[in-house]
Amino acid sequence: MTILSPIMSFIVDKEVGFPIPSEKEKINKALKRYNFLLSKHPNRSDAPEIMFGIADMLVGRGEAKDLVQAMKFYDQILLRTIPEYLRARVLVGKAELMIGDPAEFDNAISLCERARKLLGNDVADFFAAKTYIVEAELRLARRAKGDWAKALDLINQVVKEKEAHWYFRGRALLAKAEITFYQSPNKLIQALKFVEQSQKELKLRPEDYFANKGKILIAEILTRRAKARDFYRAEKFLTEAIKMPIAYKDLIARAKLDLADVVTHPRATKLLKQVLQMEGLDPYLIEKASIIEKALNERETAKPAKAKLKKKPKLKKRKKSR
Repeated sequence: MTILSPIMSFIVDKEVGFPIPSEKEKINKALKRYNFLLSKHPNRSDAPEIMFGIADMLVGRGEAKDLVQAMKFYDQILLRTIPEYLRARVLVGKAELMIGDPAEFDNAISLCERARKLLGNDVADFFAAKTYIVEAELRLARRAKGDWAKALDLINQVVKEKEAHWYFRGRALLAKAEITFYQSPNKLIQALKFVEQSQKELKLRPEDYFANKGKILIAEILTRRAKARDFYRAEKFLTEAIKMPIAYKDLIARAKLDLADVVTHPRATKLLKQVLQMEGLDPYLIEKASIIEKALNERETAKPAKAKLKKKPKLKKRKKSR
């Protein structure tokens, strides 16, 4: 589940029940009311806002097919005559849903730029800040020339803004930690500092995608640093990550591969096998799995065979000469 926009978060929190409902139960109740309202009055003047609320809650709930349904609502809203502020919110909402689709990276970045022109550059605004961090994450994933430099500039603007929403500050700090980790191997302490700050920002959402991604990144930094007890701490973070309650397949695969790299056989082999059985993984995870598999095989082959101890032949006693 990702975070709801401020107004929808306020509305969802109004849902009551006994015992106190979970966030997901609150979202389900609010969704039921909004869908009923839209079905009865599809052409009312505020129908686009109702549709946006439904899409926002679907993304927040994050169940199977929810994101596909949310995208359909976003597309339907854009077909109507709507205020520019709503248009901007829809554009950045669509862009965020495209983060996992490389074929849509260019289009998604363009949507962020268009949304920001409509919203302005006030990073203290929830949706304006969202355009910064979503575009930054898209550029980090696209990796075209100049993308990481532009991403870092966007990230820094969110990090420096004290009034920026804590959720986007958390994501920005995590992205900054990744950039530092991958581009500056000699700045591991700095990378670790950024990701730990990110974890503090996201502490209210322990099940969130980015909170769990942060645990994995901490483990990777510790593994590379390799100081006393770093491997022990890394194993602890990764073990927590693979138990995440929401099935973020790419994160779980990444955590299992990292864990296979620090634990011993047979646990390492078991973890690797589990990843290799997963379908639809990102190509870089498949490549990483093959590298770790090769390393594990070499590690096992390199183990010296136990040499059989040969019994020393008994020396014949010499006869004493007379």
